[in-house]
Amino acid sequence: MTTYMKLTGKIAIATAALFALTVTSCKTNESNYRAAYEAAKQKNEESRGIEGTIYEKIRNEAVDSRLIVEGDSIPMMTVNVKIAAETTTPESVKKYSVTVNQFKQIFNAKSLMTRLRENGYPGAFVLETAEPLYYVIATTTDDAEEAKDSYRKIRNDKSIVLKAPFPWILSPARLPVK
Repeated sequence: MTTYMKLTGKIAIATAALFALTVTSCKTNESNYRAAYEAAKQKNEESRGIEGTIYEKIRNEAVDSRLIVEGDSIPMMTVNVKIAAETTTPESVKKYSVTVNQFKQIFNAKSLMTRLRENGYPGAFVLETAEPLYYVIATTTDDAEEAKDSYRKIRNDKSIVLKAPFPWILSPARLPVK
């Protein structure tokens, strides 16, 4: 065997070994995938976040609490709101309003309001936050016991499609009078 052939064989073996080493060291594994997924997820959440915006301030002004009536605890939020697009009058909005949904589009909120009015909730209306978010209200009252009864009735009403966290009681923090 000539020296050239021996050298070529050794180069071929060294190249094959180097290739095998390169391929196995670049192999991704589950932990690499998980780390990349978590990093992408975090970046996505940060880009969608409301931190540092006017929406953060508005949402932080809302006060999450409970309405306690005769030992029952009902979820309640105190929120700065106004009447949305002439759906009711300020004097019609009472201390406790049973909220069945929220929307970012007034059209969707008004559509649900109309369906509620057609299905036994003639006093349904829409309230709006500064963000704006549109809260659809089925009933409103100044009496905590009536609010509890209305909350339970709506929660059990099969004609209303509810998604968590609804229903809950909205207590207007301030309601500008026009």
